[in-house]
Amino acid sequence: MRRTRRGFLGLMLSVPVGLAGTACLGASDREVNVTTNGGTPAPSETPAPLGVVDGATPAAIDFTPTPPPSTLDPDDLHGFVMPIEGACFPSQDSLMPNSARDYRNGVSEGVDFYFGDSCVVIERGTEVVAAYDGVVMRADHNYQELLLSQIAELEAQIEEDGTATEETLDRYRGRQVWIEHGNGVVTRYCHLNSISAEIAPGLRVAQGQLLGGVGESGTPESVTAPGTQLHLHWEVRIDDSFLGEGLDPDTVRSMYARLMEPADS
Repeated sequence: MRRTRRGFLGLMLSVPVGLAGTACLGASDREVNVTTNGGTPAPSETPAPLGVVDGATPAAIDFTPTPPPSTLDPDDLHGFVMPIEGACFPSQDSLMPNSARDYRNGVSEGVDFYFGDSCVVIERGTEVVAAYDGVVMRADHNYQELLLSQIAELEAQIEEDGTATEETLDRYRGRQVWIEHGNGVVTRYCHLNSISAEIAPGLRVAQGQLLGGVGESGTPESVTAPGTQLHLHWEVRIDDSFLGEGLDPDTVRSMYARLMEPADS
């Protein structure tokens, strides 16, 4: 893949903010075995915002309801950090973007970080941080957990239509935070157990800032088998697409490895 020295921050601030949307669904318990025991990882440190020199305040990002299409080349996306401190991308392709989700005739649109395949302990409440500077778009402080009757209704909709509607997918995402980074780029943090009190739409957050804690909200197992689907589902969106859409596993891994390279590389 092409490499560039052009920093993402310059791209981020060169155009109005864009909006993006899809569902953040993790792997089902039929696809991955997870473990929930283990210690609590050390609190993450908040790094200085990218592109800030000598303590200067980052430039504000303006909202716009009708953004132009992104002009971003995905190869220019780099300088991000893991949404869980010390984590690595999972070794199983089934936990990476564009992997099949046969039970709903779709694909996963993000990375699923589970304990046992992400290099760190991941349990209920493990800290989730902003992967890059941005502005909060959504923070589901008032999320209501699914009921068994609602799970049955969602499953019936998928059975009847052959695929999940956008409304169904949104219910399955659970408690979530979305952060907009400019030029059509949005990161999503799904299935959260909690969200930090100060995180609210319109708040500018710095890379590494605490957003909330890992959970399993929105998964059927949160009701039927609590504690078995604790994980973070994390997406990188570009307009209405996701990073890695339609690509083979090796190419997807290369793109996400590039994402984590330093901003000046």
